[in-house]
Formats: sequence, structure tokens, C-alpha cells
Amino acid sequence: MLRVMVTTGLIAGALAGAPAHAAETHIDEALAQLPGIVESVQARTGVPGIAVAVVHGDKLVYSGGFGVRNSKGGQPVTPETVFQLASVSKSLGSSTVAAAVGKKTLRWHDPVRKYLPDFALSQKFPTRKVTVADFYSHRSGLPGFTGNELESFGFNRNQIIDRMRFVPLEPFRVTYSYSNFGMTVGGEAAAKANGTTWETLADRMIFKPLGMKHTSYRHSDFIKQRNRAALHQLVNGKWLPLAKRQPDAQAPAGGASSTVLDMAQWLRMQLANGRFDGERVVGAGALREARSLQMRTSPDTDDAGAIRGYGYGIGTSVDGTGRVRWSHSGAFTAGAATTYLMIPGMDLGIVVLTNGWPIGVPEAITETFAEIAETGTSRDWLPIMEAAFAPFTTPADTIDGKPRPARPTPAGPLARYEGTYRNEYVGRARVTKVGSHLVLRLGPQGQRKLRLRHWTGEVFYYSAIDMPKAFITGATFDLAAGTLQLEEVPGELGVLRRSN
Repeated sequence: MLRVMVTTGLIAGALAGAPAHAAETHIDEALAQLPGIVESVQARTGVPGIAVAVVHGDKLVYSGGFGVRNSKGGQPVTPETVFQLASVSKSLGSSTVAAAVGKKTLRWHDPVRKYLPDFALSQKFPTRKVTVADFYSHRSGLPGFTGNELESFGFNRNQIIDRMRFVPLEPFRVTYSYSNFGMTVGGEAAAKANGTTWETLADRMIFKPLGMKHTSYRHSDFIKQRNRAALHQLVNGKWLPLAKRQPDAQAPAGGASSTVLDMAQWLRMQLANGRFDGERVVGAGALREARSLQMRTSPDTDDAGAIRGYGYGIGTSVDGTGRVRWSHSGAFTAGAATTYLMIPGMDLGIVVLTNGWPIGVPEAITETFAEIAETGTSRDWLPIMEAAFAPFTTPADTIDGKPRPARPTPAGPLARYEGTYRNEYVGRARVTKVGSHLVLRLGPQGQRKLRLRHWTGEVFYYSAIDMPKAFITGATFDLAAGTLQLEEVPGELGVLRRSN
């Protein structure tokens, strides 16, 4: 199950064949075509709502809303509509930390334990040495999945961070592994260094100085907005508001909400290297470091001029056009897809927010716009992006990669599977027989209640949390060994042992 994702690598791969740019730019042409680009993509995909803003020359030069906030309500999307940003939150968080670095309340390379003394990873050396920068560049060694499933089970931020000590690590500072909760640790350390909460730090450092009045890392603030976009999933050809997403646990990495008008203010600050309306908001040096290449994110291509990578919470690349790009995408499979793209050499930025799950809509719009701005023409980016995103919204109908047998083996008597199962990472899981089926309860108070359906033998399944019914994940019992293995929790972390 995908909770939050980034598409920097996908976009970079698609860009490998981009044509070299001429010195001349075609920004006016791109702006003139932008409404038609958005309308075409919306008509072809049916995504309910889209908001777009463009900045150029330190000015807002375009903003627009398309479609509706809720497919069941019909209220129009406007530039003032508040959307959940998903992983675009990481870039807002990066500038928050950079602002604090500029004010010398912490450094990018401060060890996290300087501010979170009880924090621990599963190995002693990374525990002592891992820095804020390591977490913001996804090189801490934490596997990408860490904490995502715990969040869906109902664990809070502190509970998830505490459980990182049980997660086997990948090679420290060698492996790029995109981690929501790793970045959350970095954000928490920055907040503690400043004697406040993450949410307040972002308000103080970025949102208030930039006049981003409708932007917040608090989900409660999002819910208070009357002009807000509902999340939508595509089921049987219809976009439906089926799920909600409360991302406070991973707020620094995925919990922000905003409008395209507010995001345009942030784009202006980025393109002005930390200044906004003549005032210094973020230190230029700290911001420059955040946007510098820290980790490669995609393999080399035949395009010798292409460099694809990640800074601190922001994708940074030089593609075949020879121009530097700063970008990040975000998505909730519960029903949001967002992106921004900046080309500093053209003093140009665009942000696209949508209320449909990730099928490549915002990326198709931004890449089409950017290609026209650079070259005067563009390929059809929508099928390229749809193909790249298809794996994330296509049910596999498998358990552990295996289809259901044509003749499933019967399960044993359901009462034999009842009991309490535990491990240090997931905590307690309670299995009970209710009528003719099993119920699995997960979470710190057992608040996540899941119906288990039989697959084959001792293998059962349940619908992935906050996903349509076709998206399933497995729960495999081994009565002889007294274990329950949860497919969505990788490796040994997903093996729970019976305690009664």
C-alpha cells in the first residue's frame, strides 16, 4: 500500500530524451497555452479538480482553478482552494530548516541526537552520527517503508520514531532510500533545536513571513477551511471521495496543506534565493546547500548532460536542456497528487495541485508547460506520465506476488487462529472470530479493525487501508510455528509471534 510518494526519479527518467533548448525562451507562448493544456489533461483523465499558478520575474503571472472540489458537491476549484500537499510538504519543510540554519539555531550537519538524545537506529554508529542533512537527503540507511504502515495502523509520530530502533538499516550514507518518517525525524530535531513544535516552527520561519495565510502543517487547520478539496480515487471509471487522509504523524514529510496562491509566494522566495518583497527570509547559503545535489536518484542515461538527484527535501537536476531544475511531487493514494517545478535560469516556477490520486496529471501539465516555455513546442506528456504512475494505482490481485490458486486449500477451524500476536515493531495484534469470519485489530489501542477473508490454506487477506476493495494485502498464519506474518510490513518486522 502506498501512503505517500515522490516522483522525482520517474520524471527524471522521462526527461532523458528532452531536446536541447535554444537560447530563446517561449514563456509567453506557454502561458497562453496553459489553460488549454490543463483543460485537455482534465478532459482526458476526468480528474475532478486542478489548481495552477505560475510565477515569473518575481511576480504571479497566472493562477486558475478548474473543475470541482468534490465530485459529489460541485463547488468549483479556485486559486484559493486548499489542497493537501502530500510530499510537496518536504520542500516546504526543507526551507523551514534552511531558515533556522540561516538564523544559526542549528546546522544541517548537526547530529540528530544533539536535539533528540533518546533517538536510536538499529546500529550504534549511524545512531551517533546521523544528521539532519542525512534525513533530509534520504541517506540515513532507513528503508523507505519505515513507519508508513505503522501510521496506517494508528501510531503517532513519537511512537513511530521510537520504533525505528528495530528496523534493519541499509548502508549508511551510501544508499538513497526515500523515507517519509526519516525526514520527519530531521524535522523534529530542527523543531527541538528551536524550542518549539514542527508546526509552529514552519509558521514562524516560512508561512508568516511569506504571507501564506492558508498554509499549515496541522490537519485540523485544513479541516477548518471551507474552500478545501476532497480526496478522490478512481473506481470503475468514476472519481469518488472515498477516503480521508490525516497525516499529522508525518507532518514534516507529508502533512502540509496550501493553495496555489500561497505556494506561488514560496516559489517567488525560492527563485529570489531566500528573499521575499525585498526582505531576507531564508539565508542564501543554507538555501543553496538544500538545493545542491546530495544523492543521485536515477541511473545514468545516454544523455551525457543529464544529472538527476536530490538535495535536502527537494529534487535537483540538470537535464538534457542544460538547465537546472528544482522540483518535487507528492501523492496520497487516498486521493491527492501535487507537484511544482522551478527553472531558476528562466526565473520561472509552476505549481499544480489536484484532488485525484496519482496518475501523472500534475506532472503532465508542468512538463508540457516547461517544454513549451523552453522550446516553443511539446510532446504529449500525459501518456508518458500515466505509464510511469500506473503501478501505484493498479491492484495486483496477488498475495506475496502469487495469484490465488484456482482451487484454494481450505483453512482450518477459525477458532484455531484466534489469539494475541506481537513483535516490537508492530506491537500487539489481536485476532478474533466474529460469526463466520476473522477480525484483525492493530494499533496502540487496537483501533484499526480489519476483516480477514480466506485466500488459501492459512493465508488470509484484507483490503488495504484507505484503498478501494480491489487493493488487498495478505495475513499469513503458521499455526505450527505460532506466527502471523503481515505482508504490508516487510521482512521479519512483519512476523508477529503468538503470545497466548
